[in-house]
Amino acid sequence: MFLALLVGLGMLLGSVLSYAVGMALVVRLVVHLIRTGYAGLGFWKNVGVMMILTIVIAAAQLAPIALWALAFLAVGESWSFDKAFYYSAENYTALGYGDIKLSDQWRLLGPLEAINGLLLFGLSTGVMFAVMSRLIANGLRFQLGALDKENTNDDPSSTLTPEEPKP
Repeated sequence: MFLALLVGLGMLLGSVLSYAVGMALVVRLVVHLIRTGYAGLGFWKNVGVMMILTIVIAAAQLAPIALWALAFLAVGESWSFDKAFYYSAENYTALGYGDIKLSDQWRLLGPLEAINGLLLFGLSTGVMFAVMSRLIANGLRFQLGALDKENTNDDPSSTLTPEEPKP
């Protein structure tokens, strides 16, 4: 059991590292969009941003699955890479069909990978929420700014603030 825990811990750290590379790509993408003046105002542009984000995050999730599959092959579970990848994806997503089982010596790796997957799915949800929040905030900021400009003219008494109702 101790050896399985050590291998599982190493895989957890390696998975987080590979996932971090994908998230660094996401951060660079979002920073690039902000620096180039993307304000998130077009519906289809926002859909495109979220689609690209989803693809990058899915790739960032598939990399740890592949790493775990390699670990299952390395510890001597006699599968092809295809079966190891399937088993890994089943554990990582906490699907749990149970149609493939590890030997008693390595069976603890399955739940450790499930913990790994659940943690990284949570991080992915946080990243997607942060990007979507940024797109929504930029859209609202633009809409409110446009409304403020419409309500402003040369007469200072006509400027509306949230506390002052229009007479």
